Amino acid sequence: MGLHDSLLDVPERLRIWQLAGVRYFYLDPEAQTVSSPQPTQVFSAAGESCAPEDPSVSPAAAAAPDAVSDDPASWPAPWPALFAKAPTHPAFVITYAALGEDMTGHADPRRGPLWRKLLVSCGLAGKNAVAFWPMHLPDSDDPQRDQTIFLAGLRLLGPRVLAVFDPAMGDMLKAQRLTDVSLQLLSLPDPDTLLQGDKEVWDHVVASLASP
Repeated sequence: MGLHDSLLDVPERLRIWQLAGVRYFYLDPEAQTVSSPQPTQVFSAAGESCAPEDPSVSPAAAAAPDAVSDDPASWPAPWPALFAKAPTHPAFVITYAALGEDMTGHADPRRGPLWRKLLVSCGLAGKNAVAFWPMHLPDSDDPQRDQTIFLAGLRLLGPRVLAVFDPAMGDMLKAQRLTDVSLQLLSLPDPDTLLQGDKEVWDHVVASLASP
């Protein structure tokens, strides 16, 4: 499993937009550049604040998203409701590209049974050990804000392991060093691959989740 071919030529700072489905940006030829008196502070996965590397970069191309509150109740809907579904301090957080669809009423009916079977196989069912937390939501108009909320929620949940069932997404998180260094990141096959029923792939995933 490697990066999707469509991501190979995409700069790392724009890859989150590519993963969220954004393909084009409209640049207004009459827009005027507005200078800021000081760099915008942004939230990092480690809970620290930092400034964009280049303040002259447009907001659409900035590598670091805007800050959000640590209070989930202040996040835009439906994020607070999604966060409320997670157990307190789970050992594992699971995410994948289509998780936002599955949690907002557009679920693939095959994936629910898949996750239940997988958690039982790993001995994680019924223990409040696993939280499902999406990295972005379908039809979002602000993928960078989604990413920031995802990282804020991840820090509040404080898992030991982040299991990313999407190799391209896992590679992006590793390359941009967006997660806390103390968090173990597992890059695993996507759900569609697991649904194909390859026993070797299934056994690999079960072993990966059982070993941390």
